[in-house]
Amino acid sequence: MGEDIWSLSLRVLSYDSRVDRVLLDNFLSKMKQVSYENDILVLSCRDDYSLNIVKGQKVDDYIKSAVSTVADRKISVKYVVEGNEAAVINSVISETKAMEKERQASSSSNLTDEFTFENFIVGDCNRFAYASAFSVAENPGLSQRNPLYLWGNSGLGKTHLMKAVGYKVQKLHQDKKVLYTTCEEFTNAYVSSLKNKNYEAFRNKYRNIDVLLIDDIQFLIGKIETQIEFFNTFETLVSAGKQIVITSDKSPKSLPELDSRLTSRLQSGVLMDIQPPDYETRKAIILRKMESTHIDLSDDIVEYICENVTNNVRELNGAFNMISAYYALENGNISLDLVMSKLAPIISPNKKKAVTTEIIIDAVSKYYDITVDKMLSKLKSADIVNARSVAMYICRDLLEMQYTKIGESFGGRKHTTVMNACNNVSDNDILLSDVSIIEKRIADV
Repeated sequence: MGEDIWSLSLRVLSYDSRVDRVLLDNFLSKMKQVSYENDILVLSCRDDYSLNIVKGQKVDDYIKSAVSTVADRKISVKYVVEGNEAAVINSVISETKAMEKERQASSSSNLTDEFTFENFIVGDCNRFAYASAFSVAENPGLSQRNPLYLWGNSGLGKTHLMKAVGYKVQKLHQDKKVLYTTCEEFTNAYVSSLKNKNYEAFRNKYRNIDVLLIDDIQFLIGKIETQIEFFNTFETLVSAGKQIVITSDKSPKSLPELDSRLTSRLQSGVLMDIQPPDYETRKAIILRKMESTHIDLSDDIVEYICENVTNNVRELNGAFNMISAYYALENGNISLDLVMSKLAPIISPNKKKAVTTEIIIDAVSKYYDITVDKMLSKLKSADIVNARSVAMYICRDLLEMQYTKIGESFGGRKHTTVMNACNNVSDNDILLSDVSIIEKRIADV
């Protein structure tokens, strides 16, 4: 790098509308880089007055943001008075120790400050889940909030909230051991412990902790021995007053494939579903990202994004990242037409979705208020059979699918089963009326 990191950071600060021009010209530009190593930047100020202008003030956050943007990673910034070499040395040593301590804590728990409560956007879609997670982080292990079970579709912020719990616990309760893991990692570790005959080491890792954060509990489906091991781990931790936080894409009741004892225990704590972000939440996310990246998008572009990218936060972030790339290429001269053309392959707001078996099954599921899992299961109660039969009938009616293909989409059922189901619908005026309503709903999507 030809220029030092501080010179490049000053350029970024010069474009930051939050930084006063007088402050930039008379104070920030007079500061000098005296040390930059181990992700610690030390800047010298001309005198104590200059030091107090920046240290601990709001501009300190702007400086750290600019420096981290230039370095493309988090950088710690320290300030000393010019000529005070001892202060420079002590500053670097103390900050290095602090960062090393934080790195060790993050390494053992798999948590960083990337996912915190502070950078989680709260809206009506996730307000109660946020409040529950925050409460658990402040007082982990209370029986009435154990476990905390967060569920919802992918990309809605479940993992973010879970990691925020762990990160805050580490900050508030430094004596507590926190571990974040996924069900896949838990399963692999358990299998490895059996293979290598080090089961005790496995138990010590997962049972001698204060807060266990475990992602994607649905991954345990079909893994009977691992379910039993997790249940025993669950019981050990909860009985000892330790906190467990779990995420899943479904509620416990919608996971009938799990051991009944486990699903019962999962329902014994606090269950919080997270819905897709509403308009206000989507707009807050975009405005926050605009502020952090210093990108100035017009109101009509912001409105277009918020009205059309609606499924989840991950999709919203992806759309913003794409737009920000073109924003940089066009030197900030980005139009709504350009945004619409670039996002069209992602959102296609004016194009009706092609009907698929998934769309049909989802529509039938919502109409009868029966989960997709139950419709595809082996369950044979009358309401489930009727819903399944209607979905099969509509697949044949709208998609002109062969009975064999329909059967494959419904858990590998035989073509004769599908044929009988369709015939039953044809002979039932009430079900045919339901078919008409559902097909109209699908057409209006």
